[in-house]
Amino acid sequence: MKSLFLPKFFIYSFGFLIAFSLFAEEGTKLIAWKPIHDASGYQIQIKDKAGKIILDKKIDTPYHSIEELPSGMYMVRTAPLNLFKKPAVWSAWKDLEIIISEPPKVVKETDTPVILSKQESKSETTIKELTIEGEHFLEATNVDLSKKGDKLPIVSKEVKTSERIDLKVDTTEAKTGPYDLTVTNPYQKPKVVKNFVQVEEPKTYTQESKQTSKENLEEIKKNERVKSNTEVYRQNEEKVSDTSKNISGVKPSESNQSQKQITTPITPKQKVTLPKGKSFHDFTYDEMIVFLETDVAVNCKNTKIPAFTLGECHKTYVILNFASEDNQSVFEFYKLVSDNESNRISAYRYFSNNCNPIFKPALERMELQWKNRTNLDPEERQSLAVELPKFRACTR
Repeated sequence: MKSLFLPKFFIYSFGFLIAFSLFAEEGTKLIAWKPIHDASGYQIQIKDKAGKIILDKKIDTPYHSIEELPSGMYMVRTAPLNLFKKPAVWSAWKDLEIIISEPPKVVKETDTPVILSKQESKSETTIKELTIEGEHFLEATNVDLSKKGDKLPIVSKEVKTSERIDLKVDTTEAKTGPYDLTVTNPYQKPKVVKNFVQVEEPKTYTQESKQTSKENLEEIKKNERVKSNTEVYRQNEEKVSDTSKNISGVKPSESNQSQKQITTPITPKQKVTLPKGKSFHDFTYDEMIVFLETDVAVNCKNTKIPAFTLGECHKTYVILNFASEDNQSVFEFYKLVSDNESNRISAYRYFSNNCNPIFKPALERMELQWKNRTNLDPEERQSLAVELPKFRACTR
Protein backbone atom coordinates (compact mmCIF):
# COMPACT_ATOMS: atom_id res chain seq x y z
CA MET A 1 0.00 0.00 0.00
CA LYS A 2 2.74 2.44 0.86
CA SER A 3 4.58 1.99 -2.44
CA LEU A 4 1.36 2.73 -4.32
CA PHE A 5 0.79 5.90 -2.32
CA LEU A 6 4.21 7.46 -2.73
CA PRO A 7 4.23 8.28 -6.48
CA LYS A 8 1.14 10.38 -6.05
CA PHE A 9 3.22 13.06 -4.35
CA PHE A 10 6.26 13.10 -6.62
CA ILE A 11 4.57 15.55 -8.98
CA TYR A 12 4.12 18.23 -6.33
CA SER A 13 6.47 21.11 -5.67
CA PHE A 14 6.60 22.94 -2.36
CA GLY A 15 6.93 26.66 -1.83
CA PHE A 16 7.16 28.27 1.58
CA LEU A 17 6.26 31.64 2.98
CA ILE A 18 6.84 33.15 6.39
CA ALA A 19 4.13 35.65 7.17
CA PHE A 20 3.97 38.36 9.81
CA SER A 21 0.35 39.07 10.74
CA LEU A 22 -0.40 42.78 10.98
CA PHE A 23 -4.02 42.73 12.08
CA ALA A 24 -4.29 39.61 14.20
CA GLU A 25 -2.20 38.92 17.26
CA GLU A 26 0.71 41.36 17.33
CA GLY A 27 3.88 39.84 15.86
CA THR A 28 2.31 36.48 14.95
CA LYS A 29 4.51 34.59 12.47
CA LEU A 30 3.53 31.59 10.39
CA ILE A 31 4.85 29.44 7.57
CA ALA A 32 2.51 28.30 4.79
CA TRP A 33 2.74 26.01 1.77
CA LYS A 34 0.55 24.66 -1.00
CA PRO A 35 -2.07 22.18 0.27
CA ILE A 36 -1.87 18.61 -1.06
CA HIS A 37 -5.13 16.95 -2.06
CA ASP A 38 -5.91 13.76 -0.09
CA ALA A 39 -3.13 14.40 2.42
CA SER A 40 -3.95 13.12 5.92
CA GLY A 41 -1.91 15.92 7.47
CA TYR A 42 1.64 17.21 7.21
CA GLN A 43 4.99 16.92 8.92
CA ILE A 44 7.20 19.98 9.13
CA GLN A 45 10.91 20.16 9.93
CA ILE A 46 12.98 23.31 10.43
CA LYS A 47 16.74 23.46 10.94
CA ASP A 48 19.01 26.33 11.85
CA LYS A 49 22.03 27.52 9.88
CA ALA A 50 24.22 24.97 11.70
CA GLY A 51 22.07 22.17 10.28
CA LYS A 52 20.43 21.24 13.59
CA ILE A 53 16.73 20.33 13.40
CA ILE A 54 14.94 22.60 15.87
CA LEU A 55 11.34 21.77 14.90
CA ASP A 56 9.90 18.39 13.90
CA LYS A 57 6.12 18.23 14.18
CA LYS A 58 3.04 16.59 12.63
CA ILE A 59 0.13 18.97 12.03
CA ASP A 60 -3.26 19.03 10.29
CA THR A 61 -3.01 22.32 8.37
CA PRO A 62 -0.80 23.49 5.46
CA TYR A 63 0.58 26.26 7.68
CA HIS A 64 2.12 26.49 11.12
CA SER A 65 2.93 29.20 13.62
CA ILE A 66 6.65 29.78 14.15
CA GLU A 67 6.24 32.50 16.73
CA GLU A 68 8.67 30.71 19.02
CA LEU A 69 11.56 31.02 16.55
CA PRO A 70 13.97 33.89 17.20
CA SER A 71 15.28 36.01 14.35
CA GLY A 72 17.80 34.29 12.12
CA MET A 73 18.33 32.17 9.01
CA TYR A 74 16.53 28.84 8.74
CA MET A 75 15.67 26.10 6.27
CA VAL A 76 12.43 24.16 6.11
CA ARG A 77 10.91 21.10 4.49
CA THR A 78 7.51 19.44 4.69
CA ALA A 79 5.89 16.15 3.76
CA PRO A 80 2.26 15.14 3.25
CA LEU A 81 1.15 12.29 5.49
CA ASN A 82 -0.44 9.13 4.13
CA LEU A 83 -3.35 7.24 5.68
CA PHE A 84 -0.99 5.77 8.27
CA LYS A 85 0.21 9.25 9.30
CA LYS A 86 3.63 8.54 7.81
CA PRO A 87 5.54 11.01 5.56
CA ALA A 88 4.84 10.10 1.93
CA VAL A 89 7.68 12.10 0.38
CA TRP A 90 9.74 15.00 1.67
CA SER A 91 10.17 18.26 -0.16
CA ALA A 92 13.65 19.64 -0.72
CA TRP A 93 15.08 21.89 1.97
CA LYS A 94 14.16 25.51 1.24
CA ASP A 95 15.19 28.90 2.55
CA LEU A 96 12.45 30.80 4.31
CA GLU A 97 11.08 33.85 2.50
CA ILE A 98 9.75 36.60 4.74
CA ILE A 99 6.68 38.51 3.55
CA ILE A 100 4.01 40.73 5.06
CA SER A 101 0.65 39.04 5.51
CA GLU A 102 -2.35 41.30 5.00
CA PRO A 103 -6.11 40.77 4.96
CA PRO A 104 -7.24 39.56 1.53
CA LYS A 105 -9.03 41.91 -0.86
CA VAL A 106 -11.48 40.95 -3.61
CA VAL A 107 -11.95 43.05 -6.74
CA LYS A 108 -15.03 42.74 -8.98
CA GLU A 109 -15.63 44.45 -12.32
CA THR A 110 -19.36 44.86 -11.65
CA ASP A 111 -21.81 44.51 -8.77
CA THR A 112 -23.77 41.82 -10.61
CA PRO A 113 -23.13 38.21 -9.50
CA VAL A 114 -21.21 35.74 -11.64
CA ILE A 115 -23.69 33.31 -13.20
CA LEU A 116 -23.05 29.59 -12.65
CA SER A 117 -25.61 27.57 -14.57
CA LYS A 118 -26.62 23.98 -13.90
CA GLN A 119 -27.07 21.15 -16.39
CA GLU A 120 -30.52 19.85 -17.30
CA SER A 121 -29.51 16.31 -16.39
CA LYS A 122 -28.03 15.45 -13.01
CA SER A 123 -26.55 12.26 -14.42
CA GLU A 124 -23.52 14.29 -15.54
CA THR A 125 -21.38 16.25 -13.12
CA THR A 126 -21.40 19.99 -13.82
CA ILE A 127 -18.06 21.69 -13.14
CA LYS A 128 -17.87 25.46 -13.54
CA GLU A 129 -14.69 27.55 -13.62
CA LEU A 130 -14.52 30.69 -11.49
CA THR A 131 -11.78 33.31 -11.17
CA ILE A 132 -11.33 35.49 -8.09
CA GLU A 133 -9.25 38.63 -8.50
CA GLY A 134 -7.91 40.79 -5.70
CA GLU A 135 -4.83 41.20 -3.52
CA HIS A 136 -2.78 39.42 -0.83
CA PHE A 137 -3.70 35.84 -1.78
CA LEU A 138 -1.54 33.05 -0.32
CA GLU A 139 -1.35 29.30 -0.84
CA ALA A 140 -2.94 28.99 2.59
CA THR A 141 -5.83 31.32 1.68
CA ASN A 142 -9.14 29.60 2.32
CA VAL A 143 -12.07 30.16 -0.08
CA ASP A 144 -15.71 29.39 0.65
CA LEU A 145 -18.95 29.85 -1.34
CA SER A 146 -22.04 29.50 0.82
CA LYS A 147 -25.55 30.69 1.67
CA LYS A 148 -27.51 29.95 4.83
CA GLY A 149 -25.55 26.82 5.62
CA ASP A 150 -25.44 25.52 2.03
CA LYS A 151 -21.99 25.35 0.45
CA LEU A 152 -20.95 25.04 -3.17
CA PRO A 153 -18.43 22.18 -3.44
CA ILE A 154 -15.06 23.55 -4.57
CA VAL A 155 -13.40 20.79 -6.58
CA SER A 156 -10.06 22.54 -6.92
CA LYS A 157 -8.37 25.79 -5.93
CA GLU A 158 -5.24 27.15 -7.61
CA VAL A 159 -3.52 30.30 -6.44
CA LYS A 160 -2.11 31.64 -9.70
CA THR A 161 -0.61 34.79 -8.19
CA SER A 162 -1.08 36.93 -5.12
CA GLU A 163 -3.82 38.67 -7.13
CA ARG A 164 -5.67 35.71 -8.66
CA ILE A 165 -7.27 32.46 -7.53
CA ASP A 166 -8.84 29.98 -9.98
CA LEU A 167 -11.60 27.69 -8.73
CA LYS A 168 -13.52 24.75 -10.15
CA VAL A 169 -16.99 24.49 -8.60
CA ASP A 170 -19.44 21.58 -8.72
CA THR A 171 -22.99 22.88 -9.29
CA THR A 172 -24.58 19.48 -10.03
CA GLU A 173 -26.60 19.29 -6.80
CA ALA A 174 -26.41 22.98 -5.89
CA LYS A 175 -29.51 24.90 -4.89
CA THR A 176 -30.32 27.88 -7.07
CA GLY A 177 -29.84 31.41 -5.79
CA PRO A 178 -27.05 33.75 -4.67
CA TYR A 179 -23.96 32.59 -2.75
CA ASP A 180 -21.57 34.69 -0.68
CA LEU A 181 -17.81 34.49 -1.18
CA THR A 182 -15.59 34.29 1.91
CA VAL A 183 -11.82 34.60 1.53
CA THR A 184 -9.67 34.08 4.62
CA ASN A 185 -5.94 34.30 5.25
CA PRO A 186 -4.51 32.53 8.34
CA TYR A 187 -4.81 34.66 11.49
CA GLN A 188 -6.69 37.35 9.57
CA LYS A 189 -10.29 38.51 9.50
CA PRO A 190 -12.24 36.97 6.60
CA LYS A 191 -13.26 39.05 3.60
CA VAL A 192 -16.92 38.45 2.69
CA VAL A 193 -18.45 39.48 -0.65
CA LYS A 194 -22.23 39.19 -0.66
CA ASN A 195 -23.96 37.59 -3.67
CA PHE A 196 -20.66 36.91 -5.46
CA VAL A 197 -22.13 34.11 -7.59
CA GLN A 198 -25.64 33.14 -8.68
CA VAL A 199 -26.56 29.52 -9.41
CA GLU A 200 -29.32 29.28 -12.00
CA GLU A 201 -31.29 26.56 -13.69
CA PRO A 202 -30.04 25.80 -17.21
CA LYS A 203 -31.29 27.80 -20.14
CA THR A 204 -32.49 25.66 -23.00
CA TYR A 205 -30.54 26.13 -26.21
CA THR A 206 -32.30 24.16 -28.95
CA GLN A 207 -30.20 22.53 -31.61
CA GLU A 208 -31.10 23.73 -35.09
CA SER A 209 -32.10 20.88 -37.37
CA LYS A 210 -32.94 20.84 -41.04
CA GLN A 211 -36.41 22.06 -40.18
CA THR A 212 -36.08 24.58 -37.35
CA SER A 213 -39.19 24.86 -35.21
CA LYS A 214 -41.50 27.82 -35.64
CA GLU A 215 -41.01 28.92 -32.03
CA ASN A 216 -37.22 29.03 -32.32
CA LEU A 217 -37.33 31.12 -35.46
CA GLU A 218 -39.97 33.44 -34.02
CA GLU A 219 -37.52 34.29 -31.22
CA ILE A 220 -34.87 35.15 -33.79
CA LYS A 221 -37.25 37.29 -35.80
CA LYS A 222 -38.18 39.36 -32.74
CA ASN A 223 -34.64 40.69 -32.73
CA GLU A 224 -34.54 41.60 -36.41
CA ARG A 225 -35.43 44.82 -38.14
CA VAL A 226 -38.28 44.00 -40.48
CA LYS A 227 -38.81 46.29 -43.43
CA SER A 228 -42.40 47.33 -44.01
CA ASN A 229 -44.10 47.01 -47.38
CA THR A 230 -44.01 50.80 -47.62
CA GLU A 231 -40.21 50.85 -47.30
CA VAL A 232 -39.85 48.17 -49.95
CA TYR A 233 -42.12 50.13 -52.29
CA ARG A 234 -40.15 53.34 -51.65
CA GLN A 235 -36.85 51.59 -52.40
CA ASN A 236 -38.28 50.23 -55.64
CA GLU A 237 -39.40 53.72 -56.64
CA GLU A 238 -35.89 55.03 -55.97
CA LYS A 239 -34.44 52.30 -58.18
CA VAL A 240 -36.86 53.28 -60.96
CA SER A 241 -35.88 56.94 -60.64
CA ASP A 242 -32.15 56.16 -60.75
CA THR A 243 -32.58 53.90 -63.75
CA SER A 244 -34.56 56.53 -65.64
CA LYS A 245 -31.85 59.12 -65.10
CA ASN A 246 -29.24 56.84 -66.64
CA ILE A 247 -31.25 56.16 -69.80
CA SER A 248 -30.25 58.39 -72.74
CA GLY A 249 -31.81 58.48 -76.21
CA VAL A 250 -34.68 56.25 -75.20
CA LYS A 251 -38.21 56.88 -76.40
CA PRO A 252 -40.86 57.56 -73.74
CA SER A 253 -42.56 54.31 -74.57
CA GLU A 254 -39.29 52.42 -74.06
CA SER A 255 -38.71 54.26 -70.79
CA ASN A 256 -42.17 53.34 -69.59
CA GLN A 257 -41.52 49.75 -70.58
CA SER A 258 -38.29 49.78 -68.55
CA GLN A 259 -40.17 51.08 -65.53
CA LYS A 260 -42.76 48.38 -65.91
CA GLN A 261 -40.03 45.76 -65.87
CA ILE A 262 -38.44 47.20 -62.73
CA THR A 263 -41.68 47.56 -60.77
CA THR A 264 -42.85 44.02 -61.39
CA PRO A 265 -43.18 41.80 -58.27
CA ILE A 266 -39.85 41.05 -56.59
CA THR A 267 -38.37 37.73 -57.57
CA PRO A 268 -35.95 35.67 -55.49
CA LYS A 269 -32.46 37.09 -55.59
CA GLN A 270 -29.95 35.04 -57.50
CA LYS A 271 -27.70 32.92 -55.33
CA VAL A 272 -24.48 34.74 -54.46
CA THR A 273 -21.54 32.86 -55.91
CA LEU A 274 -18.45 32.40 -53.78
CA PRO A 275 -15.11 33.82 -54.88
CA LYS A 276 -13.43 31.32 -57.14
CA GLY A 277 -11.42 28.82 -55.14
CA LYS A 278 -12.39 30.33 -51.78
CA SER A 279 -14.80 28.69 -49.34
CA PHE A 280 -16.81 30.38 -46.60
CA HIS A 281 -14.31 29.01 -44.06
CA ASP A 282 -11.56 31.13 -45.63
CA PHE A 283 -13.55 34.37 -45.85
CA THR A 284 -12.40 37.30 -43.76
CA TYR A 285 -14.77 38.74 -41.19
CA ASP A 286 -15.43 41.79 -43.41
CA GLU A 287 -16.10 39.61 -46.45
CA MET A 288 -18.60 37.58 -44.45
CA ILE A 289 -20.40 40.72 -43.28
CA VAL A 290 -20.67 41.92 -46.89
CA PHE A 291 -22.06 38.53 -47.86
CA LEU A 292 -24.77 38.75 -45.17
CA GLU A 293 -25.68 42.26 -46.29
CA THR A 294 -26.08 41.22 -49.92
CA ASP A 295 -27.54 37.72 -49.54
CA VAL A 296 -31.06 38.98 -48.83
CA ALA A 297 -34.16 36.87 -49.44
CA VAL A 298 -36.20 39.61 -51.13
CA ASN A 299 -39.32 37.46 -51.33
CA CYS A 300 -39.17 36.68 -47.61
CA LYS A 301 -39.63 40.15 -46.14
CA ASN A 302 -40.23 39.09 -42.52
CA THR A 303 -36.68 37.94 -41.88
CA LYS A 304 -33.09 38.95 -42.47
CA ILE A 305 -31.85 35.37 -42.27
CA PRO A 306 -29.43 34.83 -45.19
CA ALA A 307 -31.14 33.52 -48.32
CA PHE A 308 -28.36 30.95 -48.62
CA THR A 309 -29.67 29.19 -45.50
CA LEU A 310 -33.40 29.34 -46.29
CA GLY A 311 -35.35 26.35 -47.55
CA GLU A 312 -38.90 27.69 -47.50
CA CYS A 313 -40.47 30.99 -46.52
CA HIS A 314 -43.97 31.16 -45.02
CA LYS A 315 -46.04 34.00 -43.65
CA THR A 316 -45.28 33.34 -39.98
CA TYR A 317 -42.19 31.14 -40.12
CA VAL A 318 -39.37 29.89 -42.31
CA ILE A 319 -37.74 26.50 -42.82
CA LEU A 320 -33.97 26.41 -42.90
CA ASN A 321 -31.86 24.45 -45.34
CA PHE A 322 -28.91 22.74 -43.66
CA ALA A 323 -28.14 20.46 -46.57
CA SER A 324 -24.43 21.16 -46.13
CA GLU A 325 -22.08 22.24 -43.37
CA ASP A 326 -21.62 25.59 -45.14
CA ASN A 327 -25.35 26.32 -44.81
CA GLN A 328 -25.34 25.81 -41.07
CA SER A 329 -22.02 27.62 -40.54
CA VAL A 330 -23.34 30.68 -42.37
CA PHE A 331 -26.49 30.61 -40.23
CA GLU A 332 -24.42 30.28 -37.04
CA PHE A 333 -22.28 33.23 -38.14
CA TYR A 334 -25.50 35.20 -38.66
CA LYS A 335 -26.38 34.38 -35.03
CA LEU A 336 -22.84 35.26 -33.93
CA VAL A 337 -23.25 38.88 -35.09
CA SER A 338 -26.88 39.26 -33.97
CA ASP A 339 -28.12 41.49 -31.14
CA ASN A 340 -29.47 38.49 -29.24
CA GLU A 341 -27.18 37.29 -26.42
CA SER A 342 -28.61 33.76 -26.38
CA ASN A 343 -27.96 33.43 -30.12
CA ARG A 344 -24.36 34.57 -29.69
CA ILE A 345 -23.70 32.13 -26.82
CA SER A 346 -25.18 29.31 -28.89
CA ALA A 347 -22.93 30.28 -31.81
CA TYR A 348 -19.82 30.31 -29.57
CA ARG A 349 -20.54 26.70 -28.67
CA TYR A 350 -21.24 25.67 -32.24
CA PHE A 351 -17.98 27.03 -33.66
CA SER A 352 -15.83 25.68 -30.82
CA ASN A 353 -17.32 22.20 -31.30
CA ASN A 354 -17.39 22.28 -35.12
CA CYS A 355 -14.00 23.76 -35.83
CA ASN A 356 -12.31 21.45 -38.28
CA PRO A 357 -11.79 23.27 -40.55
CA ILE A 358 -11.82 26.52 -38.61
CA PHE A 359 -14.46 29.00 -39.75
CA LYS A 360 -12.06 31.95 -39.92
CA PRO A 361 -14.58 34.82 -39.97
CA ALA A 362 -16.16 33.42 -36.79
CA LEU A 363 -12.77 33.19 -35.06
CA GLU A 364 -12.01 36.77 -36.05
CA ARG A 365 -15.36 37.90 -34.66
CA MET A 366 -14.93 36.02 -31.37
CA GLU A 367 -11.43 37.48 -30.92
CA LEU A 368 -12.95 40.93 -31.39
CA GLN A 369 -15.63 40.13 -28.82
CA TRP A 370 -12.95 39.04 -26.35
CA LYS A 371 -11.05 42.31 -26.76
CA ASN A 372 -14.28 44.14 -25.88
CA ARG A 373 -15.41 41.64 -23.22
CA THR A 374 -15.96 44.33 -20.59
CA ASN A 375 -19.07 45.31 -22.55
CA LEU A 376 -20.55 41.80 -22.29
CA ASP A 377 -22.82 40.43 -19.58
CA PRO A 378 -21.10 38.06 -17.11
CA GLU A 379 -22.74 34.93 -18.52
CA GLU A 380 -21.71 35.72 -22.10
CA ARG A 381 -18.21 36.72 -21.01
CA GLN A 382 -17.85 33.44 -19.14
CA SER A 383 -19.12 31.43 -22.13
CA LEU A 384 -16.68 33.21 -24.45
CA ALA A 385 -13.83 32.57 -22.00
CA VAL A 386 -14.56 28.83 -22.19
CA GLU A 387 -15.29 28.44 -25.91
CA LEU A 388 -12.71 30.77 -27.48
CA PRO A 389 -9.61 28.86 -26.23
CA LYS A 390 -11.14 25.62 -27.56
CA PHE A 391 -11.77 27.32 -30.90
CA ARG A 392 -8.20 28.67 -31.06
CA ALA A 393 -6.76 25.23 -30.33
CA CYS A 394 -8.44 23.62 -33.34
CA THR A 395 -6.30 22.61 -36.31
CA ARG A 396 -7.29 22.18 -39.92
